Amino acid sequence: MIRIVFISLFVCLIQAQIAFAQPGRCPQIPQDYVWEKAEDYENDRELVKKTLRWLCVTPLGMDVQKRSVANAFVMEWIAGTPSFTIEIKSEFLPFIEENPELLFTFIHGAAYYKMDHPEENTELKIYNEGFKAVANLAAQSKDLSKSSSLKPLLKAARKNTIRDYTKQILATVQP
Repeated sequence: MIRIVFISLFVCLIQAQIAFAQPGRCPQIPQDYVWEKAEDYENDRELVKKTLRWLCVTPLGMDVQKRSVANAFVMEWIAGTPSFTIEIKSEFLPFIEENPELLFTFIHGAAYYKMDHPEENTELKIYNEGFKAVANLAAQSKDLSKSSSLKPLLKAARKNTIRDYTKQILATVQP
């Protein structure tokens, strides 16, 4: 009897760990949204921030349909908001040719950071946060973790040296 209780408790613990390890649900994206004035953008700021966070932590192959809708929502908001701008130079993204889909992930990470730090304008910090988002999602993907163009970034992430990696990329690549 004790063995059955122990096994049941063990199974419950494993299921609880799995449930807590999974990313949260995608925030509810409104079907109709209109941003015409600065106030309209500001009204959806927190929803966009939550959605960016979800996009940065949810594996690329999970909830693909929701991810597509969420991506369109945040990209439209980022493109139109008057509260900040982000300039991304693709020549600083060594993975872009082999993995162009990661451009969105990079933008999500950079924008998520920028929303909390609107005064931050240094390329180093913005690119650093974008690279962190890419490394996080690439490490969760069997295919992306084998990508030759991502190996240096993933190595930097494992060693906790993404800032040094970012400095090297920004210093060596000539736009």
